[in-house]
Amino acid sequence: MPRERRLPSANTLRARQLLAGGALGGHAAAIIVVAVFFIARGPGSALSAALAALAVLAFFGLGQAVMVWVADADPQVVLLAGLGSYVFRVGLPALALILLARDPSRLAAMDRVAIAVSAIVVVLGWLAAEIWTFSRLRIPVFDPPQDDAR
Repeated sequence: MPRERRLPSANTLRARQLLAGGALGGHAAAIIVVAVFFIARGPGSALSAALAALAVLAFFGLGQAVMVWVADADPQVVLLAGLGSYVFRVGLPALALILLARDPSRLAAMDRVAIAVSAIVVVLGWLAAEIWTFSRLRIPVFDPPQDDAR
């Protein structure tokens, strides 16, 4: 027997739009910054920029995906999910950096300028696109009328 499919709620649709908009801006910024580093400083810098861009895209993508998942939940659940995903998204890379810092020679081939610039550019690309998308969302400022009019 096929399972009945429910249509996503307005909250879920808006969260998906924010995810899509931010991802589009982040990916566009990533492509541009990696190409610029490839042309300006070579393949090694482009690889460093690509790794940083990938980390930023994963960070923001995971966070927004959690918000899509809990879009219709109670505010307390949304807060806990957001904070929990943030702790995970910050904690995991921090742990990786602590482990890598034990032997700095592992990161000697990485271009630190490319990493920093790429991370900043991709963050700005994601946020700018997400803000632009949010400014075009149709969010009601009042509760819809009740069907049981008296």
